Amino acid sequence: MARPKTTWRAAGWAAVSLAACLAAGCNSPYPDSDEGRNITYSFLLEEPNHLDPAQAYGGQAYPLLYQILEPPFQYHFLKRPYTISPLTAAEVPRPEKRTVTWQGKTVEATVYTIRIKPGIRYQNHPCFVAANRRLSHQDARGIRSVYDFTETATRELVAADYVLAIRRLADPRLACPVLPTMEQNILGLGEYGDALEAALEAERKRRRQAGGPFYNEEQDEKVNPIRLDYGAYACVGVRAVDSHAFEVVLPHPYPQILYWMILPFFTPIPAEALEFFDQRILLERSIIFDRNPVGTGPYKMVEYDPTNQIVLARNENFRDERYPGLPRPPADDPKARALYETMRDEGMLEDAGKPLPMIDRAVYRMDKEWIPRWNKFLQGYYDVSLISSDTFDQAVSLTSQGDALLSDEMARRGIRLLTTPALTVYYLAFNMNDATVGGYSEKQRKLRQAINIAFDVEEEITIFENGRGTPAHGPIPPEVFGHEQGEAGMNPVVYRWDEKRNVPVRRSLDEAKRLLAEAGYADGFGPDGQPLTIRFDNAWLGTVYRPRLRFVAKQFAKLGIRLDIRTTDNNRLWEKVLDGNYQLLAWGWLADYPDPENYLFLLYGPNARSQGGSENNANYANPEFDRLFETMRNMENTPRRLAIIRRMNRIAQEDAPWIFGLHPVTYWLMHKWYGNSYPHAMMTNTLKYRKIDTSARTERRRQWNSPRWTPVLVVLALLAIAGIPAIRAALRHAREA
Repeated sequence: MARPKTTWRAAGWAAVSLAACLAAGCNSPYPDSDEGRNITYSFLLEEPNHLDPAQAYGGQAYPLLYQILEPPFQYHFLKRPYTISPLTAAEVPRPEKRTVTWQGKTVEATVYTIRIKPGIRYQNHPCFVAANRRLSHQDARGIRSVYDFTETATRELVAADYVLAIRRLADPRLACPVLPTMEQNILGLGEYGDALEAALEAERKRRRQAGGPFYNEEQDEKVNPIRLDYGAYACVGVRAVDSHAFEVVLPHPYPQILYWMILPFFTPIPAEALEFFDQRILLERSIIFDRNPVGTGPYKMVEYDPTNQIVLARNENFRDERYPGLPRPPADDPKARALYETMRDEGMLEDAGKPLPMIDRAVYRMDKEWIPRWNKFLQGYYDVSLISSDTFDQAVSLTSQGDALLSDEMARRGIRLLTTPALTVYYLAFNMNDATVGGYSEKQRKLRQAINIAFDVEEEITIFENGRGTPAHGPIPPEVFGHEQGEAGMNPVVYRWDEKRNVPVRRSLDEAKRLLAEAGYADGFGPDGQPLTIRFDNAWLGTVYRPRLRFVAKQFAKLGIRLDIRTTDNNRLWEKVLDGNYQLLAWGWLADYPDPENYLFLLYGPNARSQGGSENNANYANPEFDRLFETMRNMENTPRRLAIIRRMNRIAQEDAPWIFGLHPVTYWLMHKWYGNSYPHAMMTNTLKYRKIDTSARTERRRQWNSPRWTPVLVVLALLAIAGIPAIRAALRHAREA
């Protein structure tokens, strides 16, 4: 008869536990000991594919790598337009002309000499301990991650670390995504890669012969990788001058190389790290370089659990770097004054001269679902958030002029709304090699021009982007040199200028129908009397994209044109792109760097897919456009360069190889306690500048997550009622005893 007593005790303890939990507001995803500490909290949508800087390219890797690894240069945190400034380099170098002998030829080369600041030191790491690079099984007992090593060391950053990293891009095993561009622009890098590949194949052949008929090359190299000596082969394009200077040699002028030297591909790699992580005893434990970056940046990785969270902490060896300033501009420079006032009003100038980093620790939680992420932000458990279409109305309201205002609810919470143009262009590309939608005759141009006019991008932005975007009048987005506002930047094929309102207005559907008729497709019917049908290939899978597909079809239907929608997965779509097997294609481009060359090359003839290129999906090739591009691409940003860009834009507008879509605008929500948070569209190593008002955050969290006693009392009452039979049984048992 002891069962009723046990049931009563269990029910009682459950009630007490529930009451205590609700009373304490115990919904925090973080340890209680972290409350009030100088920690920032963010999220990752998925596990990073790579943390090896030679292979990582955007995605979830960049928010991590940029805090740990340091290229020679960075973008200035406060200046606009985006400006290159030194990071580990002593200064931003100017190119110099130099005669170089290469493969028996004399080359008039462009040389950049990068001088590294002395005294920069790596994070403490086991790879810098010689004994850790020669581990025995006894040494490795208990080692399950790189964080289990007790003995660590550091050393100074030297130029050879950059040389190693850049040469390593050519290692054929890495499949570096930017290697083709680097081979075109770094003298001899392609030939250096050929030498590495020959050495690799020679060693593989030797191993196959020694291993016999059952040798498994893939399995062997997983735990016994081939070590290539990157210094054993000549590479005239990248070499160390001395311990704190190295040269990058180009066969032609290419000022954009400095932008590339801001990306992780140009971050240093210590040879000790490669030697350390290539040990079989670590590889068998999945302790690999691709998950354990070693750097000189303000932070180091101290926890890597991609199923749960990734944590960065201060690099104890980080040098004395200070928060930048922004000088007060002269009165006759209205753009600079507007920027200064914006930065001042946002509190971005208060910390000039203070040491970096300003936050001790960064926690990145793996959080794939939007609604839970949004709720955690509203509870104060994430410091910053983007806005989805589902929550847009909850966060933002639009004025009659289309300006975004923070909703009253968000304002009451002390949340701030900040916007920044994403340096992106979305477009629909016609296949210019197609006999129907392509070609360069007057009739073929008019067909594409008519479709451009009929396709209402403004309506698309309103419906599908919640107003978060601007119509594209050309490839170059706002805040990049060559993008012009007002009438000067308008696409006159699609728009006319409204003098009264001082805005561009889309041309009428009647004008589009007139052009369509002049193209030979009056009311959407061709000369043969058959309706014009255009195939639209896309990877918009899932029910969420159905409204957008209907919208696109509706735009063509305005002209009587039928759209044959062919939706497939990304792999199949990619095959169609490579084969040129499409008429119309949905695409977009996020630039690697803020230079007009990185957008206009999307229409450069030699970059056409049909010519073996990798960016020109429209297969567009206009000789005049190409000639102007070749003149413009390596120029400084001068009035002459702008004049050339204007001419190129006009050519592309007339030929209309794209349906010019939109440049998106990113909306950020920041809690008031998250400081120095004005967004930067190109810069990712911004964590070191951020700051947290921990007291304000703690107070708000307690306010928003205070205990709710009503549910507790209701539960306790229900439990009490449910427990009456148990109480009676217990009393009866006591009397009988």
